[in-house]
Amino acid sequence: MVAVIGGAFGFVEALASDTASYPSWVPVAVLLLAACVAYLLGGLIGRALDGGVEAIEHRLRPVPTGELLSGALGAAAGFVLSLSLAWPVLLFGGRTVTVPLAVLVALVLTAAGARLGRARGGDLLRFVGAAGRWRVSSPAHGAGVKLVDSAALIDGRILDVCRAGFVEGTLAVPHFVLAEVQGLADAGDEQRRARGKRGLDVLAGLQRSAGVALEVPDDDYPELDGVDAKLLAMCRDLGAALVTVDSNLGRIAEVQGIHVLNLHALADTLRPPVAAGDVLELRVTRPGKEAGQGVGHLEDGTMVVIEGARDHQGEHVRAEVSSILSTPNGRMVFARVADAP
Repeated sequence: MVAVIGGAFGFVEALASDTASYPSWVPVAVLLLAACVAYLLGGLIGRALDGGVEAIEHRLRPVPTGELLSGALGAAAGFVLSLSLAWPVLLFGGRTVTVPLAVLVALVLTAAGARLGRARGGDLLRFVGAAGRWRVSSPAHGAGVKLVDSAALIDGRILDVCRAGFVEGTLAVPHFVLAEVQGLADAGDEQRRARGKRGLDVLAGLQRSAGVALEVPDDDYPELDGVDAKLLAMCRDLGAALVTVDSNLGRIAEVQGIHVLNLHALADTLRPPVAAGDVLELRVTRPGKEAGQGVGHLEDGTMVVIEGARDHQGEHVRAEVSSILSTPNGRMVFARVADAP
């Protein structure tokens, strides 16, 4: 096709020129020469285009559809923005300067929109109501992706941690983890069935929780045996953290360079500084509200209400912790004066 077009162009040019001083075979020769040149150039251009298309297809093949869609939407938004910014420039100055400037602005903003749309694809798709089954490809709120295993779902504390606002980013429950929890819920053993149903209830609670970005990736690793091996492979591929309560799985993940968020470790960190039965030595600073009560404080400022310490104001007493009350404003420790050793 390129050869035919080039030959026709050469023949027309030859006829349009002054051929009176040339032999009659000159237009034919020009036609053949133009066809040969067009054939060679067409082959080179065709191979280059074919290679470019193949390279683009190879790069885009592993990119999920949601990411392509969000990138296209971002590019379109950038192009529209560039038009709104560039058209006033075209009204002033010479076209030699304004047209290239407008084209440059359009290219820059379109490329920036595509990159931004692809990077924030998860948020964009959730905004338009297309979340839930897309492959996890971008962090929400800039905190990264966290894969949740079945043990963490069954444990249930991940729901309270998310509701309290301590987890940002995208929580992902891979499809094979969901299938494992579903298998437990359908098990014949009553205890295993109860654990599976608890995991499904926690998953449903995460889906309903405001501020929690939950994804269910369909990715699978059929060449790997076991849910744990697939989970670790997905963590490595996505650069994601692992949320678990399985200490053995957590140690294996840490050896492979995967960041682990262990809910048991979080609970140990947040454990109260004292427990029921502990004997404390502290100063009674003032009387309590009830008869016979005195009030002291731990080093971190936690108030300790001591039964039988009202007459020991200003003195140090030994108090045995009887209970701890947690409130939205902090903790209160209740104790009673311990017997002398």
